[in-house]
Amino acid sequence: MLYDSSVLIDYLDGRDTAVEYIESHLNERAVAPQLVLFEVYQGEVFKSSPANFDAVDGALGWLTPVETSAGFARAGAQVQAELDRRGAALSARDAFIAGAAVALDEPLAVADDDFDVAGLESVLDIEFPDRDATEPDSAPEESDSG
Repeated sequence: MLYDSSVLIDYLDGRDTAVEYIESHLNERAVAPQLVLFEVYQGEVFKSSPANFDAVDGALGWLTPVETSAGFARAGAQVQAELDRRGAALSARDAFIAGAAVALDEPLAVADDDFDVAGLESVLDIEFPDRDATEPDSAPEESDSG
């Protein structure tokens, strides 16, 4: 699983959905490109209390940073080209993150609407923990109490 900063920030903030999602996937590979980690660290810089980068490192010890490669850039551009062909777009930063997931053949976990782009799910496996947690697995069963 490749994690976007939106999920990691929610996890660090103790949001139940993100914590439960990550804890349920701890037995799987967990990676993030350096750009994602930079976004998480930036969140530390701009919060109201003093930045605590060591606490972030400790809380994300289960996550493996992956080195950026030219393959990420190319795959990101290919994702962007496919979305553009469909009349949709991602920001350059998010296209790079999506490209990293494609290049690594990893599903992408996100917790914000930045990746809610028509056609993206046909390009890569993307999971929205907040949405997945609120969607019922099946239709409610009818009660036989009558």
